[in-house]
Parts: sequence; structure tokens; C-alpha cells
Amino acid sequence: MRISYSGLETFSTCPAKYKFQYIDRIKTPKSKDAFFGILIHECLKLFHDPSRTTPMLEDELLKYFTQQWDKDVYQDSQEEAFAFHQGIDILKRYYLQNQNQRFNVVNLETLFQVPILDHQITGRIDRIDKLEDGTFEVIDYKTSKKMPAQEIIDNNFQLSVYYLGLANRWPLLEKENRPVKLSLYYLRHGEKLFAFRDTQEIKKTKEKIVDIINQIDKSKFEPKSNSLCDWCQYQSYCPLYKHKFIKEESPTPNDQRMQDIIKEYFAIKDRQSTENKRLTELKRVINLYCDLKGIDRVFGDEGYITRLPQQRYSYNLIKVKEILEPINKWNEILTIDKTKFKKVIDSLSYDLKKQIDQTKTLKSEFKVISMSRKK
Repeated sequence: MRISYSGLETFSTCPAKYKFQYIDRIKTPKSKDAFFGILIHECLKLFHDPSRTTPMLEDELLKYFTQQWDKDVYQDSQEEAFAFHQGIDILKRYYLQNQNQRFNVVNLETLFQVPILDHQITGRIDRIDKLEDGTFEVIDYKTSKKMPAQEIIDNNFQLSVYYLGLANRWPLLEKENRPVKLSLYYLRHGEKLFAFRDTQEIKKTKEKIVDIINQIDKSKFEPKSNSLCDWCQYQSYCPLYKHKFIKEESPTPNDQRMQDIIKEYFAIKDRQSTENKRLTELKRVINLYCDLKGIDRVFGDEGYITRLPQQRYSYNLIKVKEILEPINKWNEILTIDKTKFKKVIDSLSYDLKKQIDQTKTLKSEFKVISMSRKK
């Protein structure tokens, strides 16, 4: 399989989106965020162009941004004006922070390709610098509004894949185990967060990539609800959002009946929630009353309410095992804690994960109904 880092990330975020984008190749208009991010990247590429004989001036940088700006991408004029000024602010801040810095830019928009088993992993690195101590620095620009915690950067999969790409491009990095500085530059905040990677990461990263590819091979491409759904351009194809578009474009009598059912469902859930809260409060009052009176049953015209003592014990499992194992009963009481099981599996090597994965069989398949209110 030939797959880019973006493809790996898209599948991990939502298998359905991966299918729409990379298998079905459904074309969508360029999003506002994509337009904004691409233009900012183009501006910074010009700013750091090694072929320039003179440094770029701030006015020159802002002029290019203004000339390339397309207000028609935005339907709302206020949103367009706000985005434009944000772009100007980002570039002004970047220029102020970097105008007097001396960068040894090795390459811009570097394409890479890494062979792993029968697969080819591809990607593009925004910028590669060589620092004064000889260390290479990979820099990826981010125009996102949120800046993550350092812990997330330390374990960032994208940076690990970029290190893999760099090590494949220059094998001496791996041979000499030279660490590489990998940075995510959050332009809206003017902050560059970084981590280091070395050859210890290579095996782990390759195993994770192969694991994702194996998941793709077996996937049914079910949608995965996540925080990016509201901005996804494949909503009209997605089972989680398609109904919204059917309802708006060509409503039928069945669609209208479903609207009534949805209203009733929400109303019942509201009553259920209110009544559950009230039941909890009534139980608390009944318990207090019984404690005060020294009783365990109260009578009313409708019947009576009883409270019964409940006791929970923990067992010494080592001793229990000694008793049950000789009579072949120990395995009958073993159960798996799913959370702990997943945690252990995630910590294993790819080979062990694969062995365990081959032991699983589908026991049942069903869909659970849940509700979410409009924001």
C-alpha cells in the first residue's frame, strides 16, 4: 500500500472519512481552514527561500498575502474580514520574531518516501534547518487555534513519522544515532514546541504504521464521531450526518414522522432524567428517615419500601487459585478487565499485538442509541 502520513492520520481519526477521501476519492471544495493554512505556508516558504539574495521585508510578505487572499472562499463577510486580519497578525508576529535570526535552511517542502515491508509511506516536511551544533531540525507550521500540552508533543505520531522520513533520506542519522529536533510551530500563538527523536523510535514507529495499515485492510470504514465532525466536508455522505441533508433537501411523510419521533424521544429522556434525579433524592431522604427511626421498611397507601443490607467482599486471589486450580475450576472464574487489557495490549510489540489480534472472534454486533442536543 502507498499511503501518506495524512492518510494514516485521517483513518485513525475517522475510517469513514478515509474511505470517502482516499478510496472513493470524492472531491470537495477547499475548506476555509485549508485555504488559510496553505496561504500562510506559502508566505513562510517565500520568507525562508534560500535562493533569495536579500532578506524579505515585512511589507513584501504582507503584500504577497494580500494579493493571494480570496475573499470568495468565505460566505460571511465578517468572518472573512476576521480571518484576513488574523493572517496579517500571524505574519507580522512571525516577522518580528524571526527577522533578525540567522537560519541555515536545508530544504523547504521536502517530500519523503519510506519503504516498510510492502508499503510506501509518503509525506511532506515544511522546513528542515541545520542548527549550529550540527543537529537537524524539522519544522512543521500549525495554524490551529489550540496549542497542545508538551506531553502530547513528546508522543506526537506525526513527528515520529517525519523523523522516519528524515532518517530514510539521510541514513547516516540512523547509523550514527544522531538525535533530530522536531518542532511544531503554532503560528497563532507565536510558540514553537519541540521534542527529540533518535533511532530508538524507528522500530516503534514502523510497528505503529504497519498496525494502522492492517486495520485499514480489515476495516468496514465505520464513521467515528470526534471533535472535527462539525467541520467535515463529507457530512452529506456520512451515516452520522446524512439524514440532516435528506431532511433539508427532500422531506417525505416518513421523514416528518421521524421528526415527531425524535421530539418524543427527547421529551421522554428529559422526563426520565428529571425523575432519576428525583428518585436519587427520595432514596436519600428515605435512608435518613430509616436511620433516624431505626427501621428498614416504610409503609404507605401504595405499598411499602424496603432497604436491604448489601455487602461486597474482596478475595485473596492467590489463595483462591490454590484451591480451585487443582480441580480445574480456576479458569471458569477468570474475567478480563477491558480497560486494563487494552492498556497492556497497547504496550506490547507489534508481533505480540498481531498474535493476540489473531485470537479474537466477533461475539456479537449491535448498535446503541444515544442522544445529543443541538449546541
